Amino acid sequence: MRNKIKEIAQVIRGAQRVLITSHENPDSDALGSMLALGLGLKKLGKEVTLYNKDGVPELLAFLPHSDLIVSSINDIEGTFNLCFVVDCPTTDRPGKEFEEFLSTTRCSKVAIVDHHQTTSSAENLSLLDPNASSTGVLIYSILKSLGVEIDSSIAENIYTTIVGDTGSFRYSNTNSETFSIAAELVQAGAEPEKISQALYESEPLKKLKLLGLVLPTLHVASDNRVASVHVDRTMYEITGTDREDTEGMVNIPRSIKGIEVALLLRQETNNSTPSWKVSLRSKGDVDVSKIAEGFGGGGHKKAAGCNISGELNDAMRKIYDSINEALK
Repeated sequence: MRNKIKEIAQVIRGAQRVLITSHENPDSDALGSMLALGLGLKKLGKEVTLYNKDGVPELLAFLPHSDLIVSSINDIEGTFNLCFVVDCPTTDRPGKEFEEFLSTTRCSKVAIVDHHQTTSSAENLSLLDPNASSTGVLIYSILKSLGVEIDSSIAENIYTTIVGDTGSFRYSNTNSETFSIAAELVQAGAEPEKISQALYESEPLKKLKLLGLVLPTLHVASDNRVASVHVDRTMYEITGTDREDTEGMVNIPRSIKGIEVALLLRQETNNSTPSWKVSLRSKGDVDVSKIAEGFGGGGHKKAAGCNISGELNDAMRKIYDSINEALK
């Protein structure tokens, strides 16, 4: 792992123009990692462009310098010596527009930094560590290797990645390194109270109204080992919400005592054949990344996602059948 970090650091030193992106519908780890890396590279005199197809969610607008992130690929000019894809293991996760951008050969080299349990293309430089509590932790290691001073803005972004991906230090990916780095980030200026309030105590009223419609969809099955909730397009229309407002709702079924696998089904399209984004969480021994991979998705052992097409009952049957097979 140290050799990979050194290799990436060496490539960064030789690059002048750097593009940094992350996956669609970004979470705190995706955006915090992007911003921390970008701010760090700016300290080294690099010309940095930050891009995310879906921009910055309202919940994460507090992140320092989040206004630097552009959401239109058409706003990106010129060529780049290096393109970073963070918090996703493949170059297709940032969206079709980014894939098309790469195909124009406007980026000389691609580096992937992630902590998911999957592999990336061998043609790309990659730093993949499933033992890291967040992608932000890996960004921290890269910046330290480069000798970048961790100022308060970088610290706040990385600390947010840790809090978000460890569930405020509650999940199994929390380890001694997590606390050690978090302590250094607080010393550098990250404010735990401010970040926790922004993430967990600043919900818009419309999201709570959506939650009121989601709770009655709670479904518990498989001898009380599996639980799910769902969000459909009608709920969005009634409450004036969108997919951004479903962030964290998979934790509703996850919080039930005895549940081993929890899931949230979120309707993505309202065509003749609906499409559902499925978020999976595991509290037991079930590796939900393997379940997600069976539907073309992926993720971590404890947190993963995929897409399933079909009417709600059909989609639930498919995913429940796969989960029940894993529970045997």
